[in-house]
Amino acid sequence: MTFRPGQQVVRRYLHADRRIAAALAALVVADDANGLLLWFECGAETMRRTDLAGGPTRHLSIAAEVAMPTMLSPSHQRTFRTLLLMPPGAAHSVSWNWLPDGTFAGWYVNLETPARRWPGGVDTRDQSLDVLVGADRAWLLKDEDDLAALDPAQAAAIRAEAGRVTGLVEAAAYPFDGSHLDFRPPSGWAPATLPAWWDAVPA
Repeated sequence: MTFRPGQQVVRRYLHADRRIAAALAALVVADDANGLLLWFECGAETMRRTDLAGGPTRHLSIAAEVAMPTMLSPSHQRTFRTLLLMPPGAAHSVSWNWLPDGTFAGWYVNLETPARRWPGGVDTRDQSLDVLVGADRAWLLKDEDDLAALDPAQAAAIRAEAGRVTGLVEAAAYPFDGSHLDFRPPSGWAPATLPAWWDAVPA
């Protein structure tokens, strides 16, 4: 299925047991050969896993978060205005991040399973490793230690995907070639809200 520009969708992270780890409201910028391009404005609604006291769990490894009692708590997109690309069939997504004053803060590459589409949006599973890419294209790996808890073959596949992405960074190739650095959302686009069906089970 193809999403239309301006359509409101939900990007969800799932745990292996299909529980929702996080849900983020977004607006579609484009859906074409480059992939699904989404906009997350500051103030967009989210649901995120917290401990039972409402404390954040994002600093924990995926294994630690799954093992402890948690709940989903409402929150909002903070700090950054974000444009996010999910390339077709790719095991990663790429975010362009701007501070509220318009300063470009760099890219963030999330290693994740290829997105599964459903009528309300897209689902994926986080793969622990991330790549932080500065505005000067200097990069570093984040949460690399978490790979030690994975099956060696799975960890190797994730590292290989990270290697492909950092190769693009070093070559200043798309999407790290300056594309979209001048992006601004259409006038009238307000921060996206989570629809009543954000936690629906896809058919």
